[in-house]
Amino acid sequence: MNPQQAYSFIVFALCIWRECRGELDTTKVAQAWSVRNRVKNPGWWGHDWVGVVLMPYQYSSFNHNDPNATKLPTEGDPSWQDCLQIASQVFAEPPSVPDPTHGATSYFDMSLDTDPPKWAMDGSNVKTVDFGRLHFYKLA
Repeated sequence: MNPQQAYSFIVFALCIWRECRGELDTTKVAQAWSVRNRVKNPGWWGHDWVGVVLMPYQYSSFNHNDPNATKLPTEGDPSWQDCLQIASQVFAEPPSVPDPTHGATSYFDMSLDTDPPKWAMDGSNVKTVDFGRLHFYKLA
């Protein structure tokens, strides 16, 4: 892996960890695939792994005002090890795990069920599946 690929991989793994470290591996895999699906279908949300993850207001754990934005895994954190493994499976060409989201490019936390994002309600996206506390959607 060259330095640019290594950087992309670490940013990707950190996204999985920040967004899903308390979730089961199935949810982490689904979240990882939402990133991959964006990378493989470039658009307004970015054109590569780093661009997709760091696009403002897309993955909330990278927003400057999010409490997770300053969190980093500690040495020996088993969830970080899981996220690195999942990142390697989804980052690979071809991936070594199938897409459980059926093409999802977005998700939101069930804590927002009483006030879901506009894009989840306006017909521009369709729900594909739920994993853990996350609802997954793809473009309609």
